[in-house]
Amino acid sequence: MNLYNSFAQSWDERIMSPSISEQQRTDIAKGLDERLHTSAYRHEAGPIPLRPAVLPRDVALEMRDVSVRLMGLVRKVSSTLAADIFELADMVGYRRPGVCMLTDRPDWNESAFQMARPDIVISGGVVRVVECNIGSALAGPEQVTRIDQYFREVYAAGNPFADTRSLWIPEVMRLRREVVLEAGRRRGVIRPSVAVLGWDRGTDFGSAAYFEDVVRDFRNSGTPCTFAIPDDLVADPGTLSHEGRRIDVALRMFLTADAHKADLDMRPLQESMHADTALTLSPDAADVYSSKKLLAYVSASADDLPSADREFVRRHLPWTRLLTDSKVSFEGTSHGLVDLLIRKRERFLIKPSDQHGGEGVTVGTSTTPDVWAETVERALQNGSYIAQEFFRPDPLTIPLYRSAGQSVNVVQAAPVFGPMVIGGELGGILVRHTDNRDTTVVNAVGGGVMNTCWIA
Repeated sequence: MNLYNSFAQSWDERIMSPSISEQQRTDIAKGLDERLHTSAYRHEAGPIPLRPAVLPRDVALEMRDVSVRLMGLVRKVSSTLAADIFELADMVGYRRPGVCMLTDRPDWNESAFQMARPDIVISGGVVRVVECNIGSALAGPEQVTRIDQYFREVYAAGNPFADTRSLWIPEVMRLRREVVLEAGRRRGVIRPSVAVLGWDRGTDFGSAAYFEDVVRDFRNSGTPCTFAIPDDLVADPGTLSHEGRRIDVALRMFLTADAHKADLDMRPLQESMHADTALTLSPDAADVYSSKKLLAYVSASADDLPSADREFVRRHLPWTRLLTDSKVSFEGTSHGLVDLLIRKRERFLIKPSDQHGGEGVTVGTSTTPDVWAETVERALQNGSYIAQEFFRPDPLTIPLYRSAGQSVNVVQAAPVFGPMVIGGELGGILVRHTDNRDTTVVNAVGGGVMNTCWIA
């Protein structure tokens, strides 16, 4: 699929025009880097985009619709696999933290699917979901908001590079705010007080400075909001509070299972859950539903689904299975899974079911046969990996600044799109891309960069 539309091409022609100096182009890139330097938005050697990605409206809306429908299937298949969230957690190998906030209360878990960011590749023009990240602890909303703000300033009305007034720029902060406030209202609190929960007391990633856009958005809407570290919360018998102010909804911006890495005390939140004095979003059930094993179960169950769902899964979810010593059906033929992976190395990738950020992913086409066979064997012994059919992303054409050569070039990059689906609506699209169309594992910490998508 050609992701390079006429609007983007015209934009790039103006950016690269001889009338624009190399210094002007460099200044645009360095300005973005300065704005996001605490946001973990790119690898230190990664490229810097000079503009947003531009996607056709029908593609953006298809990403939203595919994401919503797939999450519905994850929920449906999960209900057939396990009697409750605890059984499902055990089935997918969810590692319960020392202070666990997993509960089967329907009123607590009903918002689990309200905030999500699937990872999508467009390959051969087809939207394909390769992961489904569910919960409030998603990379994307803060970075995209800040990138949007910067590019709005650079490419304001009347700017010689491009007239962007006709483009749609979704508002992820507004949609997320509405989900949080609605969750409070369902609990009978008309004007809920919100705490945005981070993990850093300084000024870096995860700090008050990092989340200042989130807090400001709530406050500008008239919603009482504060930034807090979980340790600073106080759980009394009748209330959860921060610095003397009641908290009705805590927006958790990290995984509960990762709290120990920052030495966070989750007991006040756990106590407030048991006492039903405040709601934490997203509930820990969302972390369970994010397991990549559930995509394997959905993929494997395709033949048992109604025909419309079966065709949807086959088109939009790459063939995915738990990596076990088992028999599988692939393209209508029965195989031993391990033998299939070894013989058709170029067709597959393997990845751990409980990691994120591209950690532990190995793509067959990027390894030698011997290394691939060893990696498959280790993953088999580990017991917590999935195997997935690999689809190379259609290239994204984008102008990038490379600090190593201090140059700007229009390149074809390998992209992974992350539509932020908030309350069933499209709250923006995070795109992670590299400066090389042949890259097989695309993430910001591994050499790429986070960017935003504007919609034509």
